[in-house]
Amino acid sequence: MTTSGEPSRSNPANPEAWAGELRVNLIRLVAIALFYGRHLIEWAMADRGAAVRGQYHVTVTLVVIAWCFEAAVLHAWLLSPRYDPWLKYFAVLWDAIMIVFFCVVAGGPGTPLLLLFFALIASAPLRLSIGLVYAATTAAMLGYLFVLGHYAWYKVGFHRYYASPELRIPRNQEAITLLAMLVCGLFAGQVVRQMRRLTGGQTAKISSEEPA
Repeated sequence: MTTSGEPSRSNPANPEAWAGELRVNLIRLVAIALFYGRHLIEWAMADRGAAVRGQYHVTVTLVVIAWCFEAAVLHAWLLSPRYDPWLKYFAVLWDAIMIVFFCVVAGGPGTPLLLLFFALIASAPLRLSIGLVYAATTAAMLGYLFVLGHYAWYKVGFHRYYASPELRIPRNQEAITLLAMLVCGLFAGQVVRQMRRLTGGQTAKISSEEPA
């Protein structure tokens, strides 16, 4: 039994944010299973000397294990007697780091795994937090910039990258990708604001620590 001001598993202080985090974590696990399953199919069908069967496969597997471990710990924490608002920020930051790892391992800004940054932004409104939308959008944009920097300045090399037009990522492609992430963040923020209006301010009370 808990006091009226203390959150619990059956009656958390922020029930909708808590439920949203549970849903996101479930989708996270399903998505990891689907993407890793696709990778395993590619691995099984590849020739023995293919790159996907070497260090790449080992690295991807380790990242998947780390991501699943985080999801399991988060699930256990969400079912504990206390739901802490900072958990959603930790989860978004961890997701961003894992996506960065996948993109770097998969070859850099040319990999379609970059689309996962948009999924990161799309997950934020489920927590009904404007602040988290800002955080997810910023993390996605900074993650993309990190992937670009790693490719240009580490994998290819600074001088070689700028001396070889065929290796460079077009500036308009970089700008459009960043602007698309920003626009997705703006839409996500409007989803949260619209939900607050539809509930007559009740949702705003649920996430009272966030700006209106």
